[in-house]
Amino acid sequence: MEQLANATPVINETPAVVTRGLCRNFGKVTALRNVDLDVRPGTVLGLLGPNGSGKTTLLSILAGFVSPDSGSFQLMGESDHRAALARTGSLISRPLLWPHMTCRDNLRCVQAIAGGGSDPDEVERLLAEVGLDGNAAHRKFGQCSTGMKQRLGIATALLGSSDLLLLDEPTTGLDPEGMVEMRELVRSLGKTSGRTIIMSSHLLHEVELTCDHYAIIFRGNLADQGPMTAPETHAAQIQVGTTNNPEAVRVLEANGWTILGGPTPSEAPGAVPDTVMVAAEAGEEWKISRDLAEKGIYPILMRPSDPGKSSAGLEQKYLAAVGRIESPQSGGTS
Repeated sequence: MEQLANATPVINETPAVVTRGLCRNFGKVTALRNVDLDVRPGTVLGLLGPNGSGKTTLLSILAGFVSPDSGSFQLMGESDHRAALARTGSLISRPLLWPHMTCRDNLRCVQAIAGGGSDPDEVERLLAEVGLDGNAAHRKFGQCSTGMKQRLGIATALLGSSDLLLLDEPTTGLDPEGMVEMRELVRSLGKTSGRTIIMSSHLLHEVELTCDHYAIIFRGNLADQGPMTAPETHAAQIQVGTTNNPEAVRVLEANGWTILGGPTPSEAPGAVPDTVMVAAEAGEEWKISRDLAEKGIYPILMRPSDPGKSSAGLEQKYLAAVGRIESPQSGGTS
């Protein structure tokens, strides 16, 4: 693998990830085309794109599972790629662990296989960090829910003090409550430890609620990248539709949210009927779905009250970026 020389960081810090001209083909299919990605340290970056766009290929290259055909990349400023991989954890596919063993014993076995010897303190710390301490640690892997299996898979990826964590579609197959819990986990893993996390998803809403930066990949092209929100913090009015709006109002008010109105009349400009209007600071909208899910109420819609004022929103950025790739046609991948 060619190493990246004299890369220019995005800021005056060593970038966590830099790729330049990264290309990968599988037969006649172009999976990646000249991808130039820059990821700042401590970022939770959402790699957004439809299925088949190249997200998994890019993560697999960064994790060392696949080699690029051309181009170069560097992780955490390391000139030695093996040293960089020692600081990188990944969960690219579903976790495949021993079904007859407990969560704790599975983690111990992976620790030993990875050459970490026996460090009970690390095992217990990681189980607590992913929310599998207490009784959950004694549950056999084969009896765990999909969400618990995902959490244990992330714990295995964190063995050895990973500074970079690569997650491929971590919310796939989860129920609404599990998706909220996974969002909280990913955000906390980034905020509490300063880890850099790259999380792929084909769900725009998940990226918007979980990540602070985004990169849009479409037909193997990196179409856009940048911060999730404008630098300034601003109040947002969020329309929320749930499975039980009256109860949602009671739950949100009990958790300190300001209810601005609802249900929304159908004739209101840009409104969706039968939704509740909630005041939230930009970047904090995800906590609405968390508080509701904890009480068994699941959002079926969340959007700004006036989409016309959200010209810089991720949806608009995604549509604009995809439009640049599609017209004129660039012959991307399927």
